[in-house]
Amino acid sequence: MANAKPTDVTGRVREKMLKESIEAQQERAAEMSMVTAQAKVQLETEVIDATKPNRATVIVDDPVTVGSEDDASVEIRVIQDLENMTLGKGNSYSFKAGVKYKVTKHVAQHLKEKGYLAGVI
Repeated sequence: MANAKPTDVTGRVREKMLKESIEAQQERAAEMSMVTAQAKVQLETEVIDATKPNRATVIVDDPVTVGSEDDASVEIRVIQDLENMTLGKGNSYSFKAGVKYKVTKHVAQHLKEKGYLAGVI
């Protein structure tokens, strides 16, 4: 684009606004790429504790094994979203695909039998 003449006030204002708009778009694109990268890292590193059904999920930084060896928790990922899965009386679970969850071995075994388990981590 050719530069506006010094006497062309409208052209100079337009150029200034275009330049500011381009800079704002570049800043926003940089912010979005950082947010996207951060979300991807969180998806890979965070574990959601779903060992207690029917409760709000809690993000766990360092999951630990609780209970006896038979009741130990495992980390899993499911291959597709599951909403309001009922396992036993009054135990309801919801899972999102690709997210790490900490669940009891009983829940992991049930998901494996149904073919929903992407793997035990």
